[in-house]
Amino acid sequence: MLTFMLNENENTYLAKWLSNDLSPEELEEFRNMPEYDDYKKIITGLEYFKAPSFDLKESLETTVDKLDQPRKPKVIKLKPFIYAISAAASIVLIIGLFFNTVTYTAASGQQLAIVLPDGSNIELNAATTLSHKRFFWMQNREVQLDGEAFFRVTSGSTFTVTTNLGTIEVLGTQFNVKKREKEFRVGCYEGKVRVSTIQNKQKILQKGQGVVLQDKQLLDERIIDSQPLWKIGESIFNSAPLKEVLDELERQYSITFIRENIDQTKFFTGGFNNKDVNIALESVLIPMGIDYTINGSKILLSTQ
Repeated sequence: MLTFMLNENENTYLAKWLSNDLSPEELEEFRNMPEYDDYKKIITGLEYFKAPSFDLKESLETTVDKLDQPRKPKVIKLKPFIYAISAAASIVLIIGLFFNTVTYTAASGQQLAIVLPDGSNIELNAATTLSHKRFFWMQNREVQLDGEAFFRVTSGSTFTVTTNLGTIEVLGTQFNVKKREKEFRVGCYEGKVRVSTIQNKQKILQKGQGVVLQDKQLLDERIIDSQPLWKIGESIFNSAPLKEVLDELERQYSITFIRENIDQTKFFTGGFNNKDVNIALESVLIPMGIDYTINGSKILLSTQ
């Protein structure tokens, strides 16, 4: 029975081989691996793999007829049967590999920089998850995002960022996507992007342009900075509900607010830094007239 125990190097080579991305030197090294012949046989076999047709009525009638006939002793040839199971298991495994996904997560209080197979660079803000299919990346450059991330996309086929509130399509550019609960915001820092919402609203953005989703409409925003402020350790808000500001504080510092005794619908304009939690708390809570008591990672809020 063929068993796949891929180490990290073999896993990388197998992915690049399936995507046709191996250099001549890497291809020669991959061909010298003892498992290479097994991989090649499975891929060749998959080209001829086709699910058999199935007639429910005919199958039922055949089964009933066989139940009515006298039973005869059966002799099972075990070895071919084991081979068949082995081959079927191998096919299921390799098909599973095709649809396998890679997931990156920046936890609360963390940021994460990753490089995709095509060389595109993505920086994840705190409390953000990004995933993509492991294989055939160059044929389908698509990622799923939940949170906030800054993208530097290499030129090539269409690059797509999918969220549950909207989709962004690019050819080669730098842009920021923020998708937090009901908030959806895109800013273009270089090149051109197309933004589409789940309500089929669309806008094409160029450098210096942005949009925010409000009441199912894409409203224009102006991008005046050279990069998102969260990348240099700042979070800025303009007439944002206090709840959104507190949520972002929780993400950046991995803390939890106990907020039942305050009004979170008040609007806040200002910002906080992402480097010092004490300064950040003072920057937000004191101007809003809120007292706070720190108990480890939990912070009790109350009105003054």
